[in-house]
Formats: sequence, C-alpha cells, structure tokens
Amino acid sequence: MEIINQKKNALMNREEAWVMIDHGGRPTPPRKDIIADVARQFKAKEDCVIVDKIFSETGRPASRVKVLVYAKADAVPKAKLEKMQIRMGLKKKDEGKGGEGAPQAAPAGAAADKPAEEKKAESAKPEEKKPEGAKAEEKKEEPEAEEKKPGEKGG
Repeated sequence: MEIINQKKNALMNREEAWVMIDHGGRPTPPRKDIIADVARQFKAKEDCVIVDKIFSETGRPASRVKVLVYAKADAVPKAKLEKMQIRMGLKKKDEGKGGEGAPQAAPAGAAADKPAEEKKAESAKPEEKKPEGAKAEEKKEEPEAEEKKPGEKGG
C-alpha cells in the first residue's frame, strides 16, 4: 500500500488520504481487508477507519482508495458508518431506519384477530365506489337533461 495524498481535516477531526493498493492480478480486495491495512499503516483502530471510495485502475492490478481515518470512534458520522456497513454486507439497507418507508410493527394480536376480508375493507380508500351499472345510468340521464331545456315547451 502506497499513500498518494494525505491531509489533515481538523474541522471533521479526521485524516483524509488517497492510497494505491496493488493486488497483483487478484480482484479488488474487500473493504474489510483494506480497513485492516489502513489501520495498520495509520496506527489507528479499525472502527475509526472508513473506506469512502474504491477506484480500480484500468489495465493494472491496482486500486485507488479514498480512506477517512478518524481520531476516535465517536467522531465517525453515523451516516458514513451505516453506508460502509451496507456496502460491506454487514447491514441491510432498510435496517435501523425508523422512517416512513419502514414497516411499523402492529400491536400483538391486532392483525391476527381480523379476517382477510376485513383487512382489505379497512385498507380500501374511503371514497364511494359506484357499480358499473350506475355509471351507465348516469350517462343515459345526462343526454335527456340536455334535450329538454328549461325555456322550451315539451310535447
């Protein structure tokens, strides 16, 4: 591993570095291996290292990697940590999120007591639905109303 560029970012309490990793004909190494190498090189703990980007060099058995090395594990932003864990396969994408997209747990026994038909009826929109025949009748009534105008005599 060769350090290409390194700078200290005091505001974010981290060191940012671009490193070149030679992987000698093998595929790009996994993030877990890169983290171990970077932690050893920078004399930091593995939980303080974030592999931000990996770019494989075209035509060469090497990769350029952007790493972020934080002073403490507490300084690592949760969003960056979660993103890296998802990329490494340690965490699923929707795991840990309690937002609108995540399904909410129902109270125990609430959903199990109701039959499937009632569940469908509850989930249906509250709009009034008219049968097909009712729509056809409405269309028939409209032309009749247009034929008889209020000022004309009917015969």
